[in-house]
Amino acid sequence: MKQPSVVWDLIGAYGPDLVELCRAGTALMPGITGIGVSAGPLTAGPLLASQPGNATLLTRFSSDRASARLESAQETLGDGPCRDATATRQPVHAADLNDPSWRARWPRFTPAALDAGARAVFALPLHAGGVRYDGAVDLYRRTPGELPAADQDVAAAFTGAAAELLTLERHGLDWSGAFARARMGQAAMTAAGPADLVRDWTAALPLVRWFDGGALPGLRRRIHTIGIVHGLAGQDAHRLVLAVHEAMINVVHHGGGRGQLLLWQRGGRLWCEVSDHGPGIGTTLRSSSGATDPPRSRNRQRHPTGLELIDQACTSLDITTDGTGTRLRLSHALGS
Repeated sequence: MKQPSVVWDLIGAYGPDLVELCRAGTALMPGITGIGVSAGPLTAGPLLASQPGNATLLTRFSSDRASARLESAQETLGDGPCRDATATRQPVHAADLNDPSWRARWPRFTPAALDAGARAVFALPLHAGGVRYDGAVDLYRRTPGELPAADQDVAAAFTGAAAELLTLERHGLDWSGAFARARMGQAAMTAAGPADLVRDWTAALPLVRWFDGGALPGLRRRIHTIGIVHGLAGQDAHRLVLAVHEAMINVVHHGGGRGQLLLWQRGGRLWCEVSDHGPGIGTTLRSSSGATDPPRSRNRQRHPTGLELIDQACTSLDITTDGTGTRLRLSHALGS
């Protein structure tokens, strides 16, 4: 079972580069021999299970020669666990490729995998925080047998972290400095202890932070400073803080207790993304697309929801949510 806090720990330790995370994978999961990651474009929904060969996948990482052969075989032969995990959006566990059922299921991939030295293969779809990608994290071992329970938990968190780093790439920004500053800030906070909060008023962007409830007061001050430095008037800076705080509170109370905050500037706006790996917020909540308000009593004033407060405070709001988590991306226009 994936633990959201472990996902953010992996991202904080090895991001923003997907390759650095993958290089650590075999040490994190001692029950496997090698790791491969193949990924395609972001998808709006799962592929049809009857068409597993339709995804265009590219190898993003292979830990050794055998895993490279496994990824290449699935790209060129058109069947295999990665293809099935992409099509069904479910993990695929083949504990012994010598079982005739796997040769029947993957007539081209199975002999190629056995020839490469793999006896067991496992594929986990790249789907986390409400965002889906074609592709999967592929694990293999040279001996038959199911993946140990501890490795299954780490593999789920590892796959969630890989999906988040793919999403980070889509912003088209250099996050290396932001990750370095985040790690330095965390190290300073740890050294100072909880009773002596470290004051870090730098307004450098982009910014990345992983937060829980205890981090919110400091992040509110930080966001207000960033808004002022980057051109928001006092009231607009306050509205930005209100919106981002509401988004983070939703994560703390309903999204697994811990999440990720991104801030950056582009196109005359300050942008923010708050994401979690909680259970999702359902499909009945309205976003900035303009659905009608629910009916209200004549004699009773309805208080706006947290999402409505965010919508009112910002220039734009986009919500992506499903059973793997929620992602709120909001923006606030800067003054001319």
